[in-house]
Amino acid sequence: MRTAYRSYLFVTLLCALVACGGGQQPAAPPAPAGETVAIDADTSYSARGNAENGKALFAPCSACHHTTTEQLVGPGLAGLFSAVGPVLPAGVDYGGKLPNGKERTETNIAAWIREGGQGQIGLMTPNNLNDQQMADLMAYLRTLKP
Repeated sequence: MRTAYRSYLFVTLLCALVACGGGQQPAAPPAPAGETVAIDADTSYSARGNAENGKALFAPCSACHHTTTEQLVGPGLAGLFSAVGPVLPAGVDYGGKLPNGKERTETNIAAWIREGGQGQIGLMTPNNLNDQQMADLMAYLRTLKP
């Protein structure tokens, strides 16, 4: 009886997992090779930031993010401000937006960094940066090219 119950439970859980799983999302069309077009004109932070200071501020971020297109825990951030955006693992597609569904503007990226949240890849922990630190970080992130 115990074996039958375990089998029933296993099959039920397996069916629930299959039913909840989303199909593979179509990938966004790639930008022409070598093209890195800014996705927005929002430079409200980076215009007054210092990229060298931002590079130093990025050190704790490197525990989860590479400065290349390679994924670590989170996505590599090279190309964050390009038309295509950062390279995500297969099956993960934010539709060119942030994991919270907002457009990839400096203002929204700053809010995502400050507030954190759950994405398809993992958890973005909140970060308490002041406005100048955020400006420096944005200036640095804009230098990361795919």
